[in-house]
Amino acid sequence: MDRWSAPTSAARRTGRCSTTTPRYDKEYPGNDDFTQPGNLFRLMPADARERLIGNLVDHMGPVKQEIQERQIRHFHKPDPACGEGVANGLGLDIDAIVAE
Repeated sequence: MDRWSAPTSAARRTGRCSTTTPRYDKEYPGNDDFTQPGNLFRLMPADARERLIGNLVDHMGPVKQEIQERQIRHFHKPDPACGEGVANGLGLDIDAIVAE
């Protein structure tokens, strides 16, 4: 069996598989999780950006503030306008969040 084959029925039963699944190395030099989403956000028409921010605000409203702030920091990295828009929509101070 090569390394890409499906596990045998014995491996499925025991939870042990003799094959190794290659993993994505997030620490690999040159990996960047924020450039492509930032470019996409900036390519969107203004009304689409507003709808995206509105949807994020609507869905994040009932979430704990700690999680809202963590996500706002993630949204701020690709494009500060996205993070600012979500923070403003949730009534949070973007400067205090990003400073952490």
